[in-house]
Amino acid sequence: MNDYLRSLKGRKQKWFGLKLPVKAALAQPYLHPMLRTVAPHINGIKVGRLPAPIGLTEVRGRAGGAGFYLVDPFRCEIAKEFYWGKGRRTEAEDAFALDLMVELSRDADVFLDIGAYTGVFTMAVLAANPAAVAHSFEIIPAVVAGLEKNVVRNHLGDRVSVHPTGVGKPGTTMQVPTGDGGSALPSFYGTGMDFGSGAEVRFTSLDELLPDLPAGNPQVTVKIDVEGAENDVLDDGRELLGTLQPDILCEVLDDRAQPEQLMRILDRFDYHYYLVGPDHLIAHDEIVPDPHFRDWLFTTKNPEDMRVAGYPVR
Repeated sequence: MNDYLRSLKGRKQKWFGLKLPVKAALAQPYLHPMLRTVAPHINGIKVGRLPAPIGLTEVRGRAGGAGFYLVDPFRCEIAKEFYWGKGRRTEAEDAFALDLMVELSRDADVFLDIGAYTGVFTMAVLAANPAAVAHSFEIIPAVVAGLEKNVVRNHLGDRVSVHPTGVGKPGTTMQVPTGDGGSALPSFYGTGMDFGSGAEVRFTSLDELLPDLPAGNPQVTVKIDVEGAENDVLDDGRELLGTLQPDILCEVLDDRAQPEQLMRILDRFDYHYYLVGPDHLIAHDEIVPDPHFRDWLFTTKNPEDMRVAGYPVR
């Protein structure tokens, strides 16, 4: 087995060991104020990738008119975006996707956050909808700890079930690193990677979650961010898809997706496809991975129904 963390790609992502000391230096009180002043005025730089101050313990975010907290922005890649974006995600399409999920979940009974990372979607959705509960799934132990801290900080312990498991093919397992990821909590580990050692994580399926949902016909919304494994998530969730027909916000990466298989699963349940742009949805007859925009909305609502409901569709 080739250990991803020892591969050339894995080592390059850590700048061959230099990323953490560089990041720590830029986060120090004697350098960060200058970085904060100068960086937003440099063309081409994505400020959301720059470090937050090393002593900052939390940031306040907002989405869909509701506020929430994310802890440890020096370590959490999403929290630091809210620091640089002054309470919003720094990329327009990411901010719009979060607002979209919040709006779609206004009347939801249950929110499923699959690939939750530290839980920004969980925190935002539950902040805007005080009646909803969430099931949040994350496979990396250090990230699970960050997710649990955010649940506690937002006083959501009685409304969020944190699952340190994967969602996909039930009964399968994989090894995941037990370290903290170096310069930041890792946000890009997925089932397509092999690791030489670590904790064994088991996988469940969407359909296995059905008995844990409220009785009757609960309204459910879903967010999926699993680094190219979305087909496995949905393929073993056909009963849930057919029964509840949830709105689904799903990351589809242009270099990892298998759109034909994904459409074979969703077409059976009459889903429509919308690429999430910077401030609008783009209706598509097929899923065509985009090199810039990663998120797609899958819903049984057609474009006219979406427009009537107030969503910006082109």
